[in-house]
Amino acid sequence: METPHQDLDAAWAAMSYEVLPGRFVLLGFLGAPREAELRILGAGPGQLVCEGGETTWLLASAAACQVLAAHPGARSEEDLVWVRFTAPMSWDLVGFLARVAGSMAAAGVPLGAVCGFSRDSIFFHQKFLSKVLRVLQDLFPGHDA
Repeated sequence: METPHQDLDAAWAAMSYEVLPGRFVLLGFLGAPREAELRILGAGPGQLVCEGGETTWLLASAAACQVLAAHPGARSEEDLVWVRFTAPMSWDLVGFLARVAGSMAAAGVPLGAVCGFSRDSIFFHQKFLSKVLRVLQDLFPGHDA
């Protein structure tokens, strides 16, 4: 594994990004996921948050039907795109997502963030894909997907 960047400028200079294949769904439902549903996480990519009596799950569209079948009242946002930033960053590196999110907000792009231990990602509705790619090309010239 690469050594995580400790400094924002170094991480920024090394950063590239990739648009993950397929589409994703953000699900929200009351209660906890069932044990059988947790096996879906192993296929990845995905993120699961259980907090305040609610489960929020970002997962591949193809796998979402299994979870929706078990939670028919779940709220969902569909046709999401996942962009992963590829350079590893130290957990205490400050400002990376703030800079990306600020540029996306200035362009009128609503987004969510996925924070892994050493890599960050963003997700957004596919209708914003061309706008997001233009912003990312401006932020990371020469490092596009």
